[in-house]
Amino acid sequence: MNKLKFTLLLSLISFGQLFSQSIYQGPQPEAIFTAAAEKAFLTDFNTKFKADFNATGQYAKLQTTGLDSWEMELFDARKAQSAFYKSYPQAAEFSEGFKQYIEACIRWNYWHLLLAYPILRGNAQMAQANVMSLPSVMVDDLATMKVNDEAALPAEPYQNFLFFYVTYFNSKARNFAKYNQNDIKNSLSEKATFARQHLTGKPYQYALARILVENCDKTPPSSVRETFGFLSSTPNSAGYVAVVKTRCGEVMARKDEPVVSATDKKKVVDPKAFSFANQNGEPVTLDEFKGKVVYLDVWASWCGPCRAEFPFSKQLQDRLSKKQKEQVVFLYLSIDDTEEVWKKALNSLQLQGEQGLSKGGWKSRTVQYFGIQSIPRYILINKNGQVTDADAKRPSMTDAILQDIVKLIGE
Repeated sequence: MNKLKFTLLLSLISFGQLFSQSIYQGPQPEAIFTAAAEKAFLTDFNTKFKADFNATGQYAKLQTTGLDSWEMELFDARKAQSAFYKSYPQAAEFSEGFKQYIEACIRWNYWHLLLAYPILRGNAQMAQANVMSLPSVMVDDLATMKVNDEAALPAEPYQNFLFFYVTYFNSKARNFAKYNQNDIKNSLSEKATFARQHLTGKPYQYALARILVENCDKTPPSSVRETFGFLSSTPNSAGYVAVVKTRCGEVMARKDEPVVSATDKKKVVDPKAFSFANQNGEPVTLDEFKGKVVYLDVWASWCGPCRAEFPFSKQLQDRLSKKQKEQVVFLYLSIDDTEEVWKKALNSLQLQGEQGLSKGGWKSRTVQYFGIQSIPRYILINKNGQVTDADAKRPSMTDAILQDIVKLIGE
């Protein structure tokens, strides 16, 4: 991710965290828990585990951490927090309400940060058409938990959890496809529908308000007004209604912009140019990558040797410095017969780089253009768009291909 995108992402994250603290309409923990033992625990707990509950810092950290490592860190942090809580010398003096609050903070911070991982990384990787799917083993336990927990609402980690719970599982219902320009109008209503199906009472109100505040400037005004209507029709919602009006009132007062048809927006490509389709079905040419070195990987979902090389491809990318990565495009071009099969494979493989489809198998345009007789096939293209090696080394020959790529970067 370049510096500008990362800075923008952090600013959006901080903005969202600010609203997570101001949206909640209910008693604040510091006003509820005033006993000396409870105040002392909060001071000690916050001092020891401040970084674990700093959402902005954690969101930045997850962008550079692998999923397995991230889940292990969250697991270890939860274990340490729980041990500190249970062994606290004055724990016997804690009220039942205080115990519920601390246990909610510990429990839901883990789940909030786990579900935030695919959403925030997906938002940062704008070229990717799909959100990462978490392995079922990581989320199965959530099905056994009381997700709609009104008593947990004063805990900020639970508030954050509600937002990412609705966002992630609504994405799952869409087979993890991101919203694009054609269906962004449905994003708010679909998330609101999911919230209505799985939440009730105050958690539902909070979730609707949070979804509106975080998304109202990204969706058509009519959709914002519709979702706002769901919120305002719930009992005792005046506080949340006021917050949303403050943040989204200007948006709701606007008219929807005219919809541009797909035909009007369709990009025209010279029929003589080599092109392929991206994940949105739009044509892409190699000329669009000029100025960067392209390492082209021609593959198919049914190709076992192709799949065997993907872990080495990730290792190859990891060997490049941040500055070098900015000058290289890892382009994965599939020759699968159908878009459905290709996207299913992409969702499973989670390849890091640019993705393309050249349908038709051995009759595809890519195969004909490069004279390919077997896959996987690797091709190196320099910054001027010229093929420098039509049969480049495989990612598993890491040291050798790395040397070839770095040489092209420096030319």
